[in-house]
Amino acid sequence: MKIGAVSLGWSGTSLPEVFEQLAAMGGECIEINSNTQRHHSIILDRETIPQVRYWAAEAGLTIGSISGYCDFAQTDPDILETEIERLLVACRIASEMCVPVVRAFIGDVKPGITLDKVRANIIGSFCRVSCKAVDLGVMLGIENHGRLLNDGPALAALVTEAGAGNLGFTLDTGNFAWAGHNAVQVAADIEAVLPRVINVHIKDGVWTEEGFSFVPAGTGSLNLTGLLQRLREMDYQGMVYSEFEGQGDFLDGTRRSITYLKSIRS
Repeated sequence: MKIGAVSLGWSGTSLPEVFEQLAAMGGECIEINSNTQRHHSIILDRETIPQVRYWAAEAGLTIGSISGYCDFAQTDPDILETEIERLLVACRIASEMCVPVVRAFIGDVKPGITLDKVRANIIGSFCRVSCKAVDLGVMLGIENHGRLLNDGPALAALVTEAGAGNLGFTLDTGNFAWAGHNAVQVAADIEAVLPRVINVHIKDGVWTEEGFSFVPAGTGSLNLTGLLQRLREMDYQGMVYSEFEGQGDFLDGTRRSITYLKSIRS
């Protein structure tokens, strides 16, 4: 397992600066957001990708995944086609960069949209993208995100029904709790998706009367030591990224999270 961070928290910072700052924190790997034009003022294409890979290598970082975007919770066929293509763009970027994993989303709640109405469209869309991603040498990791479908057993059932061998999960450790699940439910959620986890985003937090508040890894209520132990038992070979979204300074929270995760890795 390599420990690092996702690039989204550095929005507004150039990628060379992101790599330099992450490496200084002891980071070993990075997930790059696919919308680099918006967040890092560079377009990822065949001309710039070799330079980005060089910058990462110079910093000693492995680019382990690409943060893709999609919303398949749609009833309009034209919108669905647009969302499928949006995820495929991220897959093509990953393939060009020789990056094995693309983070993906189910989609979120909208007026008049229920899971029953869109579940077949979600499964069908992931089947289509997964089929093309195989030829690109890319795996898709669905993140537990939003409120439409943020339940471990239900997510596991959906991926099983899709039946694609290169479709698994980007486990976000804080998002089940953020969606309203208590500690017992979160443990069950994580256990349900673990067999198909191919990418890990680490958030920690504490339950409060207002909900679940994010804090640096190791200072909250989630059993992150137990999670890394389970991943090691399952011979997980992927990346483990800090994704600090709490109050306070992002760089400090990320640095503290990476330091903690590296301390418990063994």
